[in-house]
Amino acid sequence: ATDVNMARLMTLSCAAAIDEVGANMARDKIAMIKFAVPELTSRVVDRAVQVHGGAGVCSDFPLARALAGLRTLRIADGPDIVHKRTVALLEIKRMAKQMGLEDELKQRARSRL
Repeated sequence: ATDVNMARLMTLSCAAAIDEVGANMARDKIAMIKFAVPELTSRVVDRAVQVHGGAGVCSDFPLARALAGLRTLRIADGPDIVHKRTVALLEIKRMAKQMGLEDELKQRARSRL
């Protein structure tokens, strides 16, 4: 229940940020949701499959189909690692700005090209 509530609150926070500052400025929150919510949903469905045992993977119940569909969705929207990388890069930029290291960060980025 805690995980589901966390995902719900993250989604509401992201929606509010998009409304207030626009999608471009809320990219970090969007990226967080793109890996956190599908990951959580997969865990919830996996637990349900475990509870149902063999019936959980049987085609008579929707759980097996849900598990397969969720895995496909997690890949179709971009691999989780891409979204995690986006969050990390945006956080590095934010911290560099706070510390007055923006120019140094830009120079390092240019030197890698």
